[in-house]
Amino acid sequence: IGLPHETEEEIYETARYIGASCADGVKFHLLHVLEHTDLAKRYRAGEFEVLSMERYFELLAGCIKRIPPHMVVHRLTGDGDKRTLIAPLWSGNKKHVLNSMNRYFDQIGLEQGSAIK
Repeated sequence: IGLPHETEEEIYETARYIGASCADGVKFHLLHVLEHTDLAKRYRAGEFEVLSMERYFELLAGCIKRIPPHMVVHRLTGDGDKRTLIAPLWSGNKKHVLNSMNRYFDQIGLEQGSAIK
């Protein structure tokens, strides 16, 4: 979630596609920009922005709503190597991220599969 120039609809279309597949589970991950990569050069050149923590939670919740309730969610986020992480820096504190994510999901009453028609 959060590839350069990826739209919200494209993110949700991917979630719907995964939900319709025969996969038993899914791992969600946000984009990390790491040193010594082409992506780092593009980020520093201002070609794209990374997601804020709040925006990532919103998009992630939208994805979870679009996958079936029986599908196992193995991962909700990831963390890049802190020695080479350029952005988003908020992702470096995984405990804070997961606690904040749980609070957000509780606040919105997130239900997996609730957007499936």
